[in-house]
Amino acid sequence: MTGSKSRWLLIAAALGVSLVAATGVGQAASSKSSAALPSTCSKPIGSGKLTVVTDLPLEGSLRTLSLEIQKAAALVLKQANYKAGKYTVQLVNCDDATAQAASWDSAVCTANAKGYARNSNVVGLLGTFNSGCAVIEMPITNRAPGGGIAMVSPANTYVGLTHKSPVAGEPDKYFPSGKRNYARVAVPDNYQGAADANFALSKGWKKIYVLNDGEVYGAGIAGNFANAAKALGITVLGNDKWDKTAPNYQALYQKIQGTNPDAVFLGGIISNNGGQLIKDKVAVLGDNNKVALMGPDGFNTTDTITDAGNASEGMYVTIGGTSPNDLKNKAGKAFLDSFKKTYKVSTLQAYTAFGGEAMQVLMAAIAKSNGTRGDVVKKLYNLTIPGSILGPAKIDQFGDPVYGDSSQSQVTIQNISAGKINTVTVEHPTPAQALKAAG
Repeated sequence: MTGSKSRWLLIAAALGVSLVAATGVGQAASSKSSAALPSTCSKPIGSGKLTVVTDLPLEGSLRTLSLEIQKAAALVLKQANYKAGKYTVQLVNCDDATAQAASWDSAVCTANAKGYARNSNVVGLLGTFNSGCAVIEMPITNRAPGGGIAMVSPANTYVGLTHKSPVAGEPDKYFPSGKRNYARVAVPDNYQGAADANFALSKGWKKIYVLNDGEVYGAGIAGNFANAAKALGITVLGNDKWDKTAPNYQALYQKIQGTNPDAVFLGGIISNNGGQLIKDKVAVLGDNNKVALMGPDGFNTTDTITDAGNASEGMYVTIGGTSPNDLKNKAGKAFLDSFKKTYKVSTLQAYTAFGGEAMQVLMAAIAKSNGTRGDVVKKLYNLTIPGSILGPAKIDQFGDPVYGDSSQSQVTIQNISAGKINTVTVEHPTPAQALKAAG
């Protein structure tokens, strides 16, 4: 976002001015409190005293996945008859992306979070999708009047959001009040990085070149994978940043070609020109059977297939948890069947069920609370999730999910074949492996 439009957005956000006329984004949601919600938000779904907002990128290559997360949250709320315990709840969907960026935008994330904080009815935030947006919104929602806003992400996986990392001050700097208000339902990247490295070893990939998009999530997962791979004896040939604004990556891959890699690992998101990155990999290094290609959950969407076309064939992608389409537990299967029937789809995107799970977490916390922001936040931790879609689960004292056996976390490895994303295997990295991945 550049030029006069960017300046107008920042000024408007600071003054609380509606952006509808200036940007044409959305319609400001109605509110019973004195402050209107951001103009990036739609009208409420249902009617309730308390409000949960979703904050997801609705522009660019993550739009399809984000829309399904919204639908999952709406379905869970509707099935609960818009009630969490004794409290009525409405859902408002908000966009943290811009068409110009085709992805999340820092100015929009800032303005959105400030808008949620001003609206006293907002007690829960289902988001963000991107960890880079999360690090912006977390300190703002943490200081929101009334004890903060409970924030539950369906897809953030960056380790530093909940645990110490190589970055100074993490995670404490995201909680300036001194108390946490954030949780997530996806498995953190140190487990995903370890799982991806385990899979690489099983495939016999001895030399791997790593690329990252330079964002909080992308650089983080690239580092986690590289750490885990080195611990297994795999040679990491390099870890370079790709420029999302570049017209092509031919020169980058010509450099990589000289190292003779067995595989390339892409740490980042499809929205950051990932389609072109994949196309040029195949053009220079050969198809994904000749030189393997692997990406984490940031590439696990059908938009990867749309953007990269046939070049995505044979690419491996992962999920920090269970694929929605593989759910076998009673609650998970019921959700899967209901979602397919309600929205007339045959398969779900990677993090669709995680959207439903995040909504379940927020509703469980609200139900246990006295209805105030601060108490919803307090009830977010050490929370068992009733009827958990993703199987027996709870949120621990740090805000991370624990599914079933707390000694290990599940990561699903999938492959793109014939235009579909199919599960290949499931990895269970140990805490010791995850610790090595964290660095």
